[in-house]
Amino acid sequence: MSLKRLAWTTLLLATIASMFLAACAPATEPPGPPKTVTMTFFEEPDTFNAAYSGMWYAMLAYNIFNPGLWLWDNNLEPSLEMAAEFPTKENGLISEDGLTITIPLKEEAKWSDGEPVTAGDFVFTYEMILDPANTVQSTWPYADYLDSVTAQDDHMLVIKFGEPFAPWATTLFTFLMPEHVLRPVFEAEGTIDDAEWNRAGDVANGAFIVREWVAASHIILEANDNYWRGRPTIDEIYILIVPDDEAQMAAIKTGDTDIGIFLSYADIPTIEALEDVDVITVLSGYNESWFFNLNTDEDAAKNGHPALQDVRVRQAIAYAVDFDAICEELLFGGTYPPGTMWEETPYNYPDVNLYAYDPVMANSLLDDAGWVDSNDDGTRDKDGVELILTYSTTAGREVREQTQVVAQQYLADVGIGIEIANNSYDTMWNSYGDGGPIATGNYDIAEWSETTDFPDPNTSIFLCSEIPSDDVPVGGNWYGICDQEMDALFQAQALEMDPDKRIEQFHDIGKIMSDNVYWLGVWHDNDVWTINKRTSNIKISGGNPFWNCFEWDVSE
Repeated sequence: MSLKRLAWTTLLLATIASMFLAACAPATEPPGPPKTVTMTFFEEPDTFNAAYSGMWYAMLAYNIFNPGLWLWDNNLEPSLEMAAEFPTKENGLISEDGLTITIPLKEEAKWSDGEPVTAGDFVFTYEMILDPANTVQSTWPYADYLDSVTAQDDHMLVIKFGEPFAPWATTLFTFLMPEHVLRPVFEAEGTIDDAEWNRAGDVANGAFIVREWVAASHIILEANDNYWRGRPTIDEIYILIVPDDEAQMAAIKTGDTDIGIFLSYADIPTIEALEDVDVITVLSGYNESWFFNLNTDEDAAKNGHPALQDVRVRQAIAYAVDFDAICEELLFGGTYPPGTMWEETPYNYPDVNLYAYDPVMANSLLDDAGWVDSNDDGTRDKDGVELILTYSTTAGREVREQTQVVAQQYLADVGIGIEIANNSYDTMWNSYGDGGPIATGNYDIAEWSETTDFPDPNTSIFLCSEIPSDDVPVGGNWYGICDQEMDALFQAQALEMDPDKRIEQFHDIGKIMSDNVYWLGVWHDNDVWTINKRTSNIKISGGNPFWNCFEWDVSE
C-alpha cells in the first residue's frame, strides 16, 4: 500500500471512529437558567454615583456594585473590600497622633473592565467631591477634616487630617469613582454632573455590574467576572421597581420576590403567616422622623412657616400628636416613639422629654405664643397669618400616608391646619443643586426615616456649615437649623477619641434637640426584611445590608 493510500485509510478510520464515539456519547446539557435573586424596591435610585445622593435605596445598590474601602457586616464589623487591611494604631496604620491613616489596597482588585483599582481612584474621588464644578450633595467630611488624600503608590492610600477625626471609618470612601472613566469626562466638560457613568453603573468594582436599568420597571445586575473574590455564587440580582407597599406585599405573598425591603411593622403579622418566608429585624440606626423647616436665610432655601420659629409652637406640635397611639394602631404595637436619633445605643440621652400626648399643654403653649383663632374659622392665626402647615412625605408609602391623616386630625384639634403635599421617591431627596423639594424648603413638616453614620453616631445634617444656598448648593442641613451650642457639640464629638466623653457629648446634643424640638421621633424604625426560604446565606446587616451578596445562593 502506498503511503498516500495509507494516509487516506487512516484518516477515514479515524473519522468513522469519531462519528461512532459522538453517537454513543451522552448529549451535552444546555445551560440552565441563571441563578437569580429578586428583590423589590418601591423607591427607585436617583443616581448610581453616591456623591450625588443621600437616598437609602440608592445606597443598597452601591453596596452591590460600587463598594468603597469596606462594608459593615451583620456583626457590624468591617468586611474588607478595596482595603487589604483595616487600620488601627496597633497595626501601625494609624499614626500615634491620629492625624495620618495609611490604608493598603488589595492588589487583586479590578474594575469590571479589567482596569486595576488603585489609590489614584481614591485621590480622584476626593478631588471630584471637593471640586466646586461638581454639584455633589455634600463635601462633608472631606472639606471639613481632611488635609490631603495622596497615593504613596498604586496600592497605598494615605489620608491626613488637621485634627483626629472620630467617625472616619463610617464616613470616608464608602464608594469609589473610576478615574479612567470619569477623568476624560471631567477634562472635556469641566464637571462630572452629567457623566453617563452616573446612570450606568456598568464599570464596577463590586460583586455585580449593572447590566440594565429601565426606569420605573427594573434594574438587572450581573455577576462580575473580575470581582477580586472571584465570580459570585449567583448569576444575577433582579431589582423589581414596584409602585408602593401594597405591590411589594403582593410580590412577597406570591414568591415573586426573594427579598422584601423596608417593610412596615404593620406588615409583620401577615408575613409571619407565610410558610416560605422568614422575617428579619435588624438595628440600623433608623428612626421615622419629623423635620421642621426653620430656614430664615433669604439667600438659602424657601423659609418655613413663621410660627415654627417659636419653640413653643414646635413643642405644642409635639404634645398635640399621640405618637404612642400611632405606633400602637398603625404599627400594631411593634415599635414606639424614639426619644432621640440614637435610640437603642449608648448615645441615646436617657432623660429626654418624650412629649407624651397632652392636648391641654399644646393649647396652652399656642395661646402663650399668641396663636389664637381670632376669626372663628377653626384654625389659629396671628397678625393675619393662618397657622396652616405644609406636611410632606414620600407618595406611595402607605403607613406614612396613614400617619399624615391621623396627625392632621390631632393637629386640627388644637387649631393647626395641615396641607398634605407629598413627593415622588425619585425627587424627594434630591439635593439643593438639583432642586429637591425638601432641600429647597418647599415644606413645613417633612417625614422620612433617618439614621446617623451608623454604626457610628455622628451625623452632619444639623451643622450650620451644611445649610445649602444658591452660592454654595452643597450641604445636607435642609432644615436651616443653626444652634451654635449644638453645632459646637457636634464638631467636638467628631474630634473626641475618648468613647465615654463622646457618649456624654451626644447626651448633651440629645437634650438640646429635644428641648428645642429640632427633630421629633415618630417611631423607632429598625429595618424589617423578608427572605424567601429558597435562598441561602443572605446575612442582612444594619450597616450595609447587602455586604455579602457575593455568597448568596438559591435552590430551585
